[in-house]
Amino acid sequence: MSVKHKHMTGISLPSIQSSYRLVGLAICGALCAVLPSSGAIIDRPFMKVDGVVVVWGADISSNTPIASDFIIEDGGASTDLIAGDVYTVLTGTLDALDDTYPLDAGATLRIRRIANGPNQDTGANGDRVTDASDSFTAFELDATTDVRTIRSEIESSFYVASNKAFSIDAVSSTVGNPADLNLIRLRMRVTRSGNDAGLGFGSAAQYPHTGNTNRSGVQHNNYRRLSLMTGGYNIFNGNRRTALSVGNIVDQSVRFDQTYRWNTGNIDLSDGVFDVEAVVEYTVYIP
Repeated sequence: MSVKHKHMTGISLPSIQSSYRLVGLAICGALCAVLPSSGAIIDRPFMKVDGVVVVWGADISSNTPIASDFIIEDGGASTDLIAGDVYTVLTGTLDALDDTYPLDAGATLRIRRIANGPNQDTGANGDRVTDASDSFTAFELDATTDVRTIRSEIESSFYVASNKAFSIDAVSSTVGNPADLNLIRLRMRVTRSGNDAGLGFGSAAQYPHTGNTNRSGVQHNNYRRLSLMTGGYNIFNGNRRTALSVGNIVDQSVRFDQTYRWNTGNIDLSDGVFDVEAVVEYTVYIP
């Protein structure tokens, strides 16, 4: 048979079907003779979960709780997917530690050598600052009654949730007199779980270091002068994630607490009024 059968009149249907089959075989034979055979198909899907660290606290406008850092592991480096910075809150609260706070809080004062009475100080309510929430009772003077400053502290915090170990660096800078950095000391601690202003955190978290204490991974356990941190300082090294079990970001977060202590010694009324202020910037990253 040949292709000509296709155009013959009066041909039966079976002959037409047979002709098409032969034509198909002929074309296939021609193509197979000309084209090389190929059967390779390569498909290589690959997926992974990178390191992630979420840092939250306040934002620049003092809104809380706001996550302003979403850090991912990126080829041996850390990349933050959110523009902007996290700002700290007053420890134990969700109140932003913004510029208005230090204007309302002074060094702790003590009235000592009161005639016929005990010393009084503005740290009696436990906040270690002097503000409108403090009060004195009337006191009797003698020749030695005096006013002195005593240890003053400010406590601030931010929160971290992670699926991998992370580190924190700190660098300090002065706002006014560079000598002020000698007057302020810093100590860091970690709180695994708690409840701040009705927001419970840490129910599905673990300490981010296997030492399992509030100071594990902190590189300097005592108070460190800010003047020693102007060139940068590695303040924390973790060796595991904060997330211990299934939960949301807040559940898997721990709280990093900074205590700033003003160590100037006794200040007399003759020293007048002055401010001591500094900025400390913390960088959280996946090493």
